Amino acid sequence: MDTLCGVGLPELIILALLAFVVIGPERSQDVALQAGRFLKQLMTSSWWKDFTMITRSIRDLPTTLVRMAELEEAQAELRRTVQEIEEGVQIDLTAELRPLSTDPDRKIPDPWGIRSAGVSTPPASGPAPSDDAAASPSPPVEDDDLPVD
Repeated sequence: MDTLCGVGLPELIILALLAFVVIGPERSQDVALQAGRFLKQLMTSSWWKDFTMITRSIRDLPTTLVRMAELEEAQAELRRTVQEIEEGVQIDLTAELRPLSTDPDRKIPDPWGIRSAGVSTPPASGPAPSDDAAASPSPPVEDDDLPVD
């Protein structure tokens, strides 16, 4: 801070010289000690800490207001974007659902094969197994029938 309550360094020097002349050289040492003690008490008090915090907040107020305004603008832009997306999704859904409601015989595509997952189909190659082969199992193989190395 360049000034204290509008009083800069040159004014403080003039006030100190004036006080030295008014008080006199005999009492100036005692007055300086009392003023120093008073300032020390003032600077360590909780009131002074609150005062400096408030002055810092007031000094930073314009910057804080600008940041808040920028946040409000960004928040409004996000709301507009979300609203546009919601409107787009609603339009897309109504466009997709309208043909379903007007044409009940329309076949819905099944790209993943979900509807046919439960249906078993015969294998594509080879003859179908006969009922006789399923009824009579092949004879068990014994150890004597295996070739020896």
